[in-house]
Amino acid sequence: MSWVKVCESSEVKDNSLQKFNIKGKDTLVGKRNGELFACDNSCPHRGASLHRGYFKDDNIVCYLHEYEFDIKSGKLVNMASWRKSNTWKEQNPAWRKSGDLILYDVEEKDGNIYVKIEDGNKQES
Repeated sequence: MSWVKVCESSEVKDNSLQKFNIKGKDTLVGKRNGELFACDNSCPHRGASLHRGYFKDDNIVCYLHEYEFDIKSGKLVNMASWRKSNTWKEQNPAWRKSGDLILYDVEEKDGNIYVKIEDGNKQES
């Protein structure tokens, strides 16, 4: 794992989501209420691009199915209801499953933003 300069600090505005390619991997760098975070840009539910999502409190909400993930812990905290009525039958329950966000260490130093990410698209245990 190594620290990679992603951009200048001014490129990530407060309460924004930005997509960057870091070592061949789409990575989301965001800032919420002055605090930076970084994660895999792919939603753990169905792979949608999270940079197209939005904030709800300290959660990032995926634009596609409205799954909410805590940006500090990476945990899935809420799934939108798919029930259209009391007679609505759930599709295959496995379709609703989701993992948690893959978070990366991020820091701001000397006017730049750096993310710590492993080479070869692997994650450290």
